[in-house]
Amino acid sequence: MAADAAMRGLNGSPTNRNHGRKMHSSNFGNTAKGGLERLRAGFGVLLLGSSLFVAAASAHATLPIQHWQTATGARVYFVENHDLPILDASVDFSAGSSRDVPAKAGLAGLTAHMLDLGAGGLSDDEIGKRIAAVGAALGTRFDLDRAGLSLRTLSSKAERDQALAVMAKVLQQPEFPEAVLAREKARIVAALKEAETQPEAIADKALSAALYGTHPYALPSSGEVATVSTLTRQDLVDFYGAHYGANGAVIALMGDVTRAEAAAIAEQLSAQLPKPASAPAALPPVQAPTKAVLLNIAHPAKQSHILMGYPGMKRVDPDYFALYVGNYILGGGGFDSRLTQEVRDKRGLAYSAYSYFIPY
Repeated sequence: MAADAAMRGLNGSPTNRNHGRKMHSSNFGNTAKGGLERLRAGFGVLLLGSSLFVAAASAHATLPIQHWQTATGARVYFVENHDLPILDASVDFSAGSSRDVPAKAGLAGLTAHMLDLGAGGLSDDEIGKRIAAVGAALGTRFDLDRAGLSLRTLSSKAERDQALAVMAKVLQQPEFPEAVLAREKARIVAALKEAETQPEAIADKALSAALYGTHPYALPSSGEVATVSTLTRQDLVDFYGAHYGANGAVIALMGDVTRAEAAAIAEQLSAQLPKPASAPAALPPVQAPTKAVLLNIAHPAKQSHILMGYPGMKRVDPDYFALYVGNYILGGGGFDSRLTQEVRDKRGLAYSAYSYFIPY
């Protein structure tokens, strides 16, 4: 997974654009922090600048996870818990920005961004109203590796059924309306042009290029002005059909439903997903840098931004938990971390100093 929490959406909210009680996790937009997303598990990103950001992957406790596949091949993971009358559901695909190509950078993000802006005969406003009417929260999620949809709803049948019906439409019947697409492209291009003047965005792009070279992780998740401007509705339709297939979907369900109900929900959310002829090709491995690179980029801004990064490890690495704890101590623990205490609290050298570690 990628460091998507560092991104901000076009509306300024961190990685989220939501319906109902907003929780949309579409980090497609503000490219001023886009490069942080591309630092993929690198111990450490150190940023000295104007915003304080704390990121740390959540620890995993042992849970009674049930697993099966739907009739269309989607993988399902289910945890039954009746403590609260709530159901959490998410569906993810290998459809992150690493699936872009240079000539169409930003396509993956724009596709995810548009999923809930018109689907199954419902407009963006109608989707929002139906979700809000039952007190639910529906959100898109996007990073380098994945794209998907998440839902939190009450588990009572009437509310749950309405929320899941909307989620199923958004997942399986996105319309990518031409007028909405033109509007969103204009917003994105404006944000990209503004980002080109921001020191943080400039530093992010330079760091990503130095770290990843020609690897897909180096591509800006929000795209470039030149590439986003040329994207068409057919591009989105084709990308959706190729990368949102049922046989590549991962469905996670947790909460106040039974195993039988969970099985029915999983089928509902996957039965009409695309059925591409083949799965997306595996990404090439990230090559470790062979030497240190120091880049000094002049900019008239009064504040300096200092970033350091290095490709890190996979979650299955035996040192994962040791590094997870070590990063929390170094810079991932907010005001408890050494970087914050030494750089900000004791010396007053910067408002923000932090590190984060997020595995592949």
